[in-house]
Amino acid sequence: MKETQTALPKSASRIVLAIALASSSAIAQQQPGDSQTSTTADTTVLPPTGEEAAELPPVTVSAHDGHAVPYDRTGVSVSIIDTEQKRNQGITTLSDALTDSPGAYILPGGGDYQRGNTATLTIRGLSGDAYTMPMIDGMRLTNTSTNLTENLLARLNLFDLGQVEILRGSQGAVYGGGSMSGVIYMETPKGQGDPSASIFNEAGSFDSYTGNLRAQGASDKLALFFSSTYTRTNNDLHFADGSAPTLKHAGKYENWQKALRADYAPNEDNTFTVTYRREDAEYNNVSRYTDYATGLPADSAEHYTFRSNLLTAKWSSKITDTYSTSLMAGYYGLNNRLSSTFYTQLRNVQVEWRNAWEWNEHHTTTAGFAWQRSEYSVKSGTPLHRDGSAGNLENTYNVFAEHSYSPIKSWDNSLALRLENSSIYGSRFTFRAASSYRFNREKTRLIGSVGTGYRAPSSFQHSAGKFVGDWGTYYGNPTLDCETSISADLGIEQKIARRHTASATLFWQQKRDAIQTIAQTDPATWLTDYYFANSRGIWTIQGIELALQGTLEETWKTGYRLACTLTQPLTETDAQIPDSARQTWSAELYTSPIEGLTTGLGLVAATGRSSWQSTANHLDGFYTLRWFIRYEVNEHLTLHLRIENLTNQKYVTSAAYDSPANSVICTGTACYGGCTLTF
Repeated sequence: MKETQTALPKSASRIVLAIALASSSAIAQQQPGDSQTSTTADTTVLPPTGEEAAELPPVTVSAHDGHAVPYDRTGVSVSIIDTEQKRNQGITTLSDALTDSPGAYILPGGGDYQRGNTATLTIRGLSGDAYTMPMIDGMRLTNTSTNLTENLLARLNLFDLGQVEILRGSQGAVYGGGSMSGVIYMETPKGQGDPSASIFNEAGSFDSYTGNLRAQGASDKLALFFSSTYTRTNNDLHFADGSAPTLKHAGKYENWQKALRADYAPNEDNTFTVTYRREDAEYNNVSRYTDYATGLPADSAEHYTFRSNLLTAKWSSKITDTYSTSLMAGYYGLNNRLSSTFYTQLRNVQVEWRNAWEWNEHHTTTAGFAWQRSEYSVKSGTPLHRDGSAGNLENTYNVFAEHSYSPIKSWDNSLALRLENSSIYGSRFTFRAASSYRFNREKTRLIGSVGTGYRAPSSFQHSAGKFVGDWGTYYGNPTLDCETSISADLGIEQKIARRHTASATLFWQQKRDAIQTIAQTDPATWLTDYYFANSRGIWTIQGIELALQGTLEETWKTGYRLACTLTQPLTETDAQIPDSARQTWSAELYTSPIEGLTTGLGLVAATGRSSWQSTANHLDGFYTLRWFIRYEVNEHLTLHLRIENLTNQKYVTSAAYDSPANSVICTGTACYGGCTLTF
């Protein structure tokens, strides 16, 4: 595959080599901002070399919906994940990377059912399944008013993600419905530099293997990026009573992911970008229940398959020195088989037209129009039939605008407005205001924001029908109303020394008409009826995010990070909100004692956890330690080793519906090692 013709010049030979490797290899590469120093709590990147080099802020795209703004000029709470740094620390999945972000809580290793099925993200006390909007390459990934967050987080990797940002707080004015607690903004990387490629291989515990093949390169007008990732594991599936499933390969998970991006710039004022992403995955969903006839535990096994395709195209043009425009179109298709009798299908189409006017150094305005068509359908039962009550076709139209005003160099303000009209749920208006002020020679920064949002019921929750499952009956409620929210942030960042930063952010959020799942179980049959209803009271979430981070260049290039979130997520009866945690901590310490060698420790912990059940039963607190070491043998070969759950902690990840003994517990101590070849 590496064969080239000697008649070709050297530069052409390198291009042919990269194209030949594109189907089988790839390379770690930097995104814009990777060489800058971030003041967020989840990443620290060294600035340009030189003793007097300035520490430049990274650029946020998610905070202002595609309009790039330096991090220190937005008043919105946002964290920027350095995906290359995370990969160098042995973190290759998006779910594990999000665990290190302030305000975000997700179980290490993939979530509720370990790797492959679902991974429940909670931001500031709100479960990410419905309240956090996932975005990839500008495409809103929704399922007719229900987000695909926990479905995506269980399987997405960091090899084919460049820019990743976590936006916290109600963002309805910028991203529309479904962004009540925040947004996870992701982009496929843009090809950069000379043609190059790399191969990543890692194997370890539980018959696990991950392989990634990447290639990239750029010329004056064309940039290409390609990535292909294969992941396999049997998971470490055990229950709270200490037993394991009786079925062989009960926790098997297998996944192929591919990503491609092409950028063509015919001149300096116009750029065309096309991205394509595909996933093919399968997972054995095994659960344990108590047989009501015998009183003994029994296993239930279902085979899940997932297939998705995401295609986007975007044209960006600078018309004049003050006016630019862009047009984006995207398609997202998802097919899930959740057992042999339940199939779901999603087809989304999105078009967005955006305009930006830079009036002068003080005023900037962005405005545009967006349309999304989403069709969701279900086939279930024996024999299979299409459930029309669960299938919905929804057209959503959006008109949006945001104005930024900077009266002086150190003070930046913004106001965003959005009117969204759904063919199912009618019109909704949302707003967001934010401010950032820097003083004390820009060593201190104050931020503040207030915003509103909403979340519509899912098509299934809003349906008039019912679905009979293995362990109960689910009843839709066509009278459900949309949930609404308002949130506010007030924070301070302080540079306590060069490359050392501390921050604290107070946050508050109220939610009205919260959609609850009410369960009623028949003790004679163990079958449960599930109903959906709006809460009659107000849910309130308040707390504080604390962070400390820095680097010590003179001491073995040592870096550290510490983040803590304390929150009170309460319902109208002062009960804890389901799927939340009152205290979460994350920390890391890494150092390079010799050239090419980096090693470090990472910590993730949570207490005051609640389960998915409407009664919000409490789960045990936990902590996990991880250790990694990475050695660059030369410019072509890097060796890496990591140990997860170093102290072999045992804690419940998913609470069983019937008996605590049947709850799924975490993965035990695991060891993984491999190498990366770079060309």
